Formats: sequence, structure tokens, C-alpha cells
Amino acid sequence: MYSSSLAPIWILLILLHVSCCNSDDRPLVHTKYGPIVGKRVRMHQYNPNLQDVMQFLGIPYARAPVKDLRFRPPEKPEKWKIVRNCTHFAPVCPQPLDLPESQLVRPSMKRKWKAMKPLMTSMDEDCLYLNVYHPADVDPENIDKKERYPLAVMVFIHGGDFVHGAGSMYDGSVLASHGTVVVVTINYRIGILGYLSTTDNSAVGNYALMDQIAALRWVNDNIANFKGDPTRVTLFGSETGAVNINLLTLAPEAAGLFRRAILQGGSAIASWSLSPDPRRFSNLLAENVSCCRPNTTLGVECLRTIPWRDLLAVEISSPNPFKSTFGPIIDGEVVPDNPKTLMRGELFRSYDILMGVTEQDGYKYVEDFPGVDEGINDEGFRLVIGDFVNQVYPYRENEIQDAVAFMYTNWGEENNRTRRDGVVRMFTEHQVAVPLIILSNLHSNENFETSTYFYTFNHRPSSSPYPPWVEAAHSEDMPFVFGAPLVGLRIYRDSNYTKSEIMLSAAIMTYWTNFAKSGDPNWPIEQKTRFVHERPNRYEEVEWLSYRADNDSDFYMYFGMKPRVPKGYRSQRVAFWVELVPKLLRPKQVRNSESSLVKDPNELCELLDTSPHAGGDGDGTGKKPSSWIPMKSDSDTVRTTCMPFIAIPTRDPSAKDISWPGKDITWVRKKPGNSSELSIVIAVGTSLFFLNVVVFAVCYHRRNNKPIRYSEENAQERVRLKVTDVREVIKALELEDCAIGPNGDCQLETTELTECPSKVI
Repeated sequence: MYSSSLAPIWILLILLHVSCCNSDDRPLVHTKYGPIVGKRVRMHQYNPNLQDVMQFLGIPYARAPVKDLRFRPPEKPEKWKIVRNCTHFAPVCPQPLDLPESQLVRPSMKRKWKAMKPLMTSMDEDCLYLNVYHPADVDPENIDKKERYPLAVMVFIHGGDFVHGAGSMYDGSVLASHGTVVVVTINYRIGILGYLSTTDNSAVGNYALMDQIAALRWVNDNIANFKGDPTRVTLFGSETGAVNINLLTLAPEAAGLFRRAILQGGSAIASWSLSPDPRRFSNLLAENVSCCRPNTTLGVECLRTIPWRDLLAVEISSPNPFKSTFGPIIDGEVVPDNPKTLMRGELFRSYDILMGVTEQDGYKYVEDFPGVDEGINDEGFRLVIGDFVNQVYPYRENEIQDAVAFMYTNWGEENNRTRRDGVVRMFTEHQVAVPLIILSNLHSNENFETSTYFYTFNHRPSSSPYPPWVEAAHSEDMPFVFGAPLVGLRIYRDSNYTKSEIMLSAAIMTYWTNFAKSGDPNWPIEQKTRFVHERPNRYEEVEWLSYRADNDSDFYMYFGMKPRVPKGYRSQRVAFWVELVPKLLRPKQVRNSESSLVKDPNELCELLDTSPHAGGDGDGTGKKPSSWIPMKSDSDTVRTTCMPFIAIPTRDPSAKDISWPGKDITWVRKKPGNSSELSIVIAVGTSLFFLNVVVFAVCYHRRNNKPIRYSEENAQERVRLKVTDVREVIKALELEDCAIGPNGDCQLETTELTECPSKVI
């Protein structure tokens, strides 16, 4: 889920690394595993306000995960005695680059591949390396009095749909220089090599998370030699990178390795955060490379012998394009339990967390909709919502479809463009924003030990490649976090930034690095009054208030050219998903036993999951175009019988027990007992049957003796929720939170849901 907005960062990477360092500027550092040499980058030649940075690139933090180490936890790197040259990036982890045209559906995907390929020329399974950037001339004697030495550390976890990306694609030089922090970027195993799981001990999965934990251990052991403070480590990342970070805040194995987390557009409770069926995907892979074996142990051993290029050549995708194929799973160890359950624990609440979303994160779900730039007509609008609801809320499909259509219709101005904007808003909120709000509520509620901050990025970059109607799209905040506007990239056609955008980037970097230093984005460094463009900083007088769910203080920062700190991010629609939808689902929950798979109404939601192809054709008729692909149901999914999944345990019997998913769900089959028990059951059942027959006969007799009066309203069985019902429920939610006006009337937060008697869903 990369965006072409990341291209300026990659261009920045190339620009900074072409500068040659003198032999006197090759710093030598001794790590726990051996000596390394880096290089100095003179940042003032790009921006006079930036200090020089030392770069150490391609440092190994784990042994190469090849041969017998494939599909296993990472091991510590081997030590070396000769000085290692760390002035160039190491190979990136294996990932598919020559994707078939069918997988490049979205225009942003095509732009992404065009920008990524030049940076992926070196690729190898031996890829567990990290990169360190730190200010060159900072020491305890000359550091700013407001700063603290050693420096705070920021570790970046890249995103990329769990199958793409590398730490080397993100240059941390500007962020380290501007914010006076140490920046670390890492490679970790992705895709098949990072997440393959047989859901038993043959291949437990979550190797990507294990790699990240290994990198954090390296940071804790060695970062002091790079002027960093191992007690002030902050993780930050976007989309699937943010999912990984969120999972690490829940992982006992990562406890004590970092202190703070920044989640940009991703969380562990989004619908796409976990792999839905890892065992079947692993089975399909084995079948495609002729590794079918009598059990999973032998099958995984065979997979370890297959060249990684052959593994990546296998095309395996989830039947649901908005579910991850190979991704994190609940393995009982690294991810011990359901993430939402773990978030109610103390470990999650022990970290300071800053999180947020871009204004139109959901654009990526509709960008390939035929004719989307002109809008979506009524039929196409209902087609998209119907497909979404059918896949996500089959328990009360009709009622929820009506409710969603009502909530995301602009009743004051209903047309094709407002319907399109409503669909984008629905995807943004359900897929990204609402899970993050739930996260914020769980983290901040009655939490007085750590801080919670929320933001929304609303600025459309001047060089945005998206259509003019699109505001801040997915990941368009990333160039501003890494400081791309500050280094003069105007010689590049697609990387021109305005003076105001230089101000915005500098302000964001100050907030991010302040949070890494103190857990408070406002302290210790104030926003600078002026920048190189000699314009005032619009954020100078803006205090970013913390988010608290328990005392009506759900403040958030609005990042744009007119910054402000409002309260209650899209609170009406958030309440719709968090409060109303679970209530609509509740009547269908009939399984209340210990073995019930549904124990929480929120668990039914599993959050949004819809086809990117749903919609109308380009002429606005709303009919399904030839490219429209409906979501596959469970019965349509590809079946395979490659491995007989009677898994053979490979654990040491003396090892501690693991709470594997579903372990607590037991299905008990009673042995045949005394025949008298069976006789009693038959007798009771027969009695109840005759009793029902008698009751039915009486009711039927009385009904025939009454006059039959049918009105037009009850001529048909009412199986769908009426618009008025939804309106009343929403009004009730509004009244609970409304502010009392000077005349004693209730002033609602929004006016979007205007009474329109002529409109019917």
C-alpha cells in the first residue's frame, strides 16, 4: 500500500548519498560484534539550517536467514575483527518486483513500482541489516541546553502490504539533523519469507516481527556507541509498518526494548492487519513448488530447499483483495492473543503512543472505480456499500446496509460527487480511522502514567499525483515526516514544494522528535519562529493537547496550512461504527456457550473488507463493468489437499505451553450412556411436539374467526431497517453528547444529516 508520495524520499536518498566524504570524515565505531566505519554527509550544502550527519549503512543485526534458518527465528550475527565498511546499503529482502498487470490494478501501484525499482537492484535473502543516522558534531559539551544527551532514538518500521519495502528506501538524514535525534531504519523479512505459517511448530510464522525484535535488541546493545540513549527508543511507521509496531506494543518478547510508538495510518485491529487463513496459503505454496509431504514438518523442510526466487514466482492471493495473504498471525508467543484483548492489558498502556490518519486514506479503495473522477451514481453507490456489507456484516446485512447508506449520504446535496466522497469517507473511517480511535480510547481511558496523542493530516501536497478532488491521500504525510521539502528537491519535476510546505515539514519533524524525547510533542523544543523562507511558523502558538477518552478531552491536531486542535474526530460517524453497528448486530448473537466463537459484538465486525472493483461503469449507469470482480465467499475459495493437516508436534514436551488460537474452544462428543437417558430425552421431545401441535391448532382457530384487515404498510414482512429508524437512533446518539445552547436547546456537532422527507433509502 505504498503511495507515489514516497518518491521524494527515495529521490532524497539518492541525492544525499551521491555526496562523497573525505577520508577524514570516515567515523569508526565499535559495536558489540565488531568495528565498523561510516561516512559524514554535509547537510548544509542542501539547507544551511541543517547540521552534518554521520551515516552507517548496512550493519548486520542478525545472521543470514538462509538454508536451515529460513522460516526460523533470527539468530545473533557472527562477530568480526576486521573493520567493516558500512558506507553502502545492504541488499533488500526478497520481494516481487515484476508483478503481473492484473496485480497493478490501482494507478498508485503502477507509480509505486516505477519509483521503487531503481532502489531494488540488489536483493538477497541475506538481508537482515539496519542503517544508523546521527548528528555529526553533537556531544555533551556543545549540545543545546534544552536537549538531553545521549540522544533520543527513532526506529522506523517500513510498510508495504507486508510484501514490499526496505529500510534503505527511507533516508533518515534530514530528520536526524533537524530534530537532533538518532534515526535507525531496518530491513526485515517480508511476504512468504517473513510470514509463512503452518499454524503449528513446523513454521510458526511472524518472522518479520521476530526480526524487528532482534533489531531492537541490537539497538539496545549498541546504540550508545552512536550517541543514542537506549532508554529512549521510539518506533514509528506507516500502514503495515504501523500494524507491526502496534503488535510489538502487545508483545511480551518486546517489553523493555522501546518506550514510545507512533502509528501512522495503521493498527492491529484493522481488517487487513492479520492473515485470515495462513495454513491454506502455506499449503497452496507447497503445492505449487512440489513440496506436498505427509506432514507439515516435512513440507516445511522441503520449502527450505526451494530457491527464494522460485517461491516468489508463485502467485498466491487472498480471495478477498482486502485481506492480507501472508501477514502477522496470533501465534501464542509473539502475538499471544487477540490484539483487542491484549490492548486492555497493562503492557499496551505502558507505552506513550501518538497516532493518526490522513484525510482521505480511503481513496485507494476507489481509485480504480470506473469514472470515479466524475463521481458515483446512486446505483454504483449502493453496489459498493452492498458488497462491503455483504462481506463484513452478513449477520444483519439488510439493516446495516440501509444504515451505512443513510450515514454516508449527503442529504443536503446528493449527487454523484458527494456520493463518491461519502464512499471515500466510509473507507477512510472504517478501515483506518475508527480502529485508531478505538485504540486511542483503550489506551487513554483512566491512564495517568503514559500519554496519548491523535492527529489528522489534511494538506494536499503541491506535487500530489492524484486527481484534483483528492485531498491528503494514503501515506502523503511521509515525505513531511522525513523532511523532503527542506533539502531543495526543486530540480526534480515531481518534487516541487512550496515555502509553506517547508514550514509544515519542519513543524511535523519537531513534533515527532519532541515526542521521541519526552512523550510530549510540544516539549522540549519550541516551534521555530522562522525558517529559511523567512515566513512565520503557523504552528508556533499551537499547543497539541493530549487525547483522553475518559474526561471528554478527545483532542487531536489538524495538520494543514491552518492548524488547529479541535475535539472529537468525526465523532458522529465514529459513534455510528462503535456504538450503533454493534447494537444492530446484537440480536443475531445466539451462541452464548463457552465454546461460542462470538463473545463480543465488536468481534463480529472484523472491520471493513470490500472489493476495490465494486462500482458502476464509466458512463454512470451503475452497471457492473467487465472488470468488476465480486468478493469470493468461503465456498468459492481455492481448496487444496497438498498437506494432510494433521500436524505433527515438533516442540520439546518440556517447553512451556502455548495458547494457540482456538485452544480454549473445545468441542466435546459424549460417549454413549445408559439407555434410560435416551428414553427420557425421547419422551420429553414427544411431549413438546404434541404441545406445539395443540397450541398451533388453537391459534389457527382464533385467527380464522377474526376479520382479516391488511393495510398497505403490513402487506409485506418488514425485514429491512427503515430510514426513520436509523435517523431516530442517530439522533439519540447525538443527544447524549450534545452541547446545551444559551437558550437551553441542544446544539448538535454536525448538520450533515439534514431532514429530507423526500429522500428514501
